[in-house]
Amino acid sequence: GIACGFRPRNTLYLAANQEGARDLLEERQLRRRAGLPGVYLEHPDLFTQFELDRDGAILSPGSAEADPLLLTWALIETAVRRGAQLVSASVAALHAEGERVTAETDGGHVIEARHAVLATGYSMPGIDMPKLHRISSSWALATVSQDPAMFWRDRTLIWESSHPYLYMRTTPDNRIVIGGEDDGTSDAETRDRKLPAKSVALQEKMKRLWPKADARVEHAWGGTFGETADGLPLIGPLREMPHVFAAYGYGGNGITFSYLAAQMIGAMISGIHRDWFEDFALDRDGPGMSRFGEDGVRAENELR
Repeated sequence: GIACGFRPRNTLYLAANQEGARDLLEERQLRRRAGLPGVYLEHPDLFTQFELDRDGAILSPGSAEADPLLLTWALIETAVRRGAQLVSASVAALHAEGERVTAETDGGHVIEARHAVLATGYSMPGIDMPKLHRISSSWALATVSQDPAMFWRDRTLIWESSHPYLYMRTTPDNRIVIGGEDDGTSDAETRDRKLPAKSVALQEKMKRLWPKADARVEHAWGGTFGETADGLPLIGPLREMPHVFAAYGYGGNGITFSYLAAQMIGAMISGIHRDWFEDFALDRDGPGMSRFGEDGVRAENELR
């Protein structure tokens, strides 16, 4: 019911090479064990059905595309109609005392609540990010409008299991959006200076993947996001600030992990706890880390 260009789509997860094809075949077996639908396409079937020259792919149902800006605004408007209050300001400082949380803003507002949930992307106001957290940047471009007859079959969403990864989709006004080229850039000015070179790289990848495309670029942009060293998000309470919860580090899985965060934090506020919640704790141990410190392996060996 939201006017945001929502369209159900299938997804093709492409292998980048022969080794990647073997990995995807193994992943398909794991998906089947988990009850997830989809079929594995070897090169002949993939090329015959989609004209994509890759060693293999997983074709899955149940995805969709949408205009994220229109979708976001509509969700905000829905929240307001249901009683949410919006404050046009940024939180400058948080205080948790007793049973209340106080948020000071840069706009003169002071907000008090029983609980606060931080879901602000990749930074916390006045709080150090967990050691597992890291910042990355991504780039994307949108082409000029294409001849719809030149699109691949069913306008399927396309992902490539490469590093850095690549994705490609169409839009209601017949553009191709292609993105990826992620790296560890954290500074916004540096990220924006890389845009011309990243755009060229994305153009070249698009030409190789779909030679029929009109590769002229009409829009290009970059963005920053948070991820973690172990690939799992950071969801849960701030141990040092009672009644403050955070949801960060989604990486490229925000649609899944944000929903998970909403369910988990809602449960936590209601007093419900599950042992597996600790797998997402903000202060959990990560690769090369332990409760003895970041250099966990060395420290544990010394203790032994």
